[in-house]
Amino acid sequence: MITFDTSQRISAASGMVLIVLMQVDGDEVVKTIILAGIGGVSSYLVTLTVKYLIHFFRRRW
Repeated sequence: MITFDTSQRISAASGMVLIVLMQVDGDEVVKTIILAGIGGVSSYLVTLTVKYLIHFFRRRW
């Protein structure tokens, strides 16, 4: 199994952010950040919902 330390993860994330910011116009940066935030929050909420449903159905049967 390959493990990555924190510095590698931060470097990879900052590199991806820089690439995205260079390709997006100045007006669209705020829109991109907002949409990324909405996507992250919705993904987190779906994950919590699935965990809750799995826990609920396991407890029920």
